[in-house]
Amino acid sequence: MNTLGYVARQFDVLASSNPSNPPNKPPNARIPRVSTWSILFPGPPMPSVRRSQSSPILHPQQSTTDTLPPSTSPTTPPSPPTPTLSKVHLDTVIDQIFFIRVFLLVWDHLKSAWQALFALIQPLPPAAPATTASPEPEPENVHTPPPVPKKTPFHLPKTLVLDLDETLIHSTSRPIPYQPSGSGLLSLGSFGKSNKPAGHMVEVVLGGRSTLYHVYKRPFVDFFLRTVSSWYTLVIFTASMQEYADPVIDWLDAGRGILEHRFFRDSCTQLPNGSYTKDLTIVDPDLSRVCLVDNSPISYSTNEANGIPIEGWTHDPSDEALLDLLPVLDSLRFTSDVRRVLGLRSAGIIHQSPNPS
Repeated sequence: MNTLGYVARQFDVLASSNPSNPPNKPPNARIPRVSTWSILFPGPPMPSVRRSQSSPILHPQQSTTDTLPPSTSPTTPPSPPTPTLSKVHLDTVIDQIFFIRVFLLVWDHLKSAWQALFALIQPLPPAAPATTASPEPEPENVHTPPPVPKKTPFHLPKTLVLDLDETLIHSTSRPIPYQPSGSGLLSLGSFGKSNKPAGHMVEVVLGGRSTLYHVYKRPFVDFFLRTVSSWYTLVIFTASMQEYADPVIDWLDAGRGILEHRFFRDSCTQLPNGSYTKDLTIVDPDLSRVCLVDNSPISYSTNEANGIPIEGWTHDPSDEALLDLLPVLDSLRFTSDVRRVLGLRSAGIIHQSPNPS
């Protein structure tokens, strides 16, 4: 029994220990396989272990720390073959690159030619003067007109209304015999060309009857009209008929266009005594800028503050009344209201008129 027991214990010892495993390795470690692959006879590929999808057990991966024995070399998988381009494919790529370069060159030439043609079609801007050193105005100020200065009454244009008969001219159905003028520095004789007053004949047809009038200019009337036309807007306001007055006014105007505004008898107001008055509001509603030169005070009785009296003229060749009016008219054009100046003048005449007796 002792011998059998001893043999049994020895058998248990032998069965519990694995003499082929080294004592320093765990019992579950696998023995590495020696690679027998060579260059001439490559070994068969290792079959991949397939895992059953029904088995949840994971096989332990081989540790990367395991080293091969010195006598064995690591197995390297064969490198995949390097792909090489065929000659046909290479020629195709070269042709494509050449075509792209040719297309780009042609496109650049077409673009340059189009830009040159477009520059020739557009008009050239006007050359700026060389002496201009100021900067160009801003676009918003280019089309903006300059501000118009506000006109004060001092700068507003004024209107001078002139009577015709016995103020600028005298007309008669018979010619006036020549009478030599008296002495005087400004008489007609001092200007020398002719001592006889200039006359003009006008034929007027009224009611089937033709009448011939001899019309004579007042001395210095041409100089007077030429001077005051640069100061005022001239208007002829006469109580005569238009058939008679129009040709006379045309003769005075002499094509200068300074007597285009005309009013005749139909614009006057007839009084019970047969006289005619002239309402200046039909000429200009603003009476502060209108004055009337007339030899008849009844004519401006409606607007007495705007009247400038003048002595009537018929035949005196030494008359200088028109020249005497020029200083007064020159001062009136610089006033804001002509009635103020004419009122002072009228007041002075009134104060000087009474004579002690």
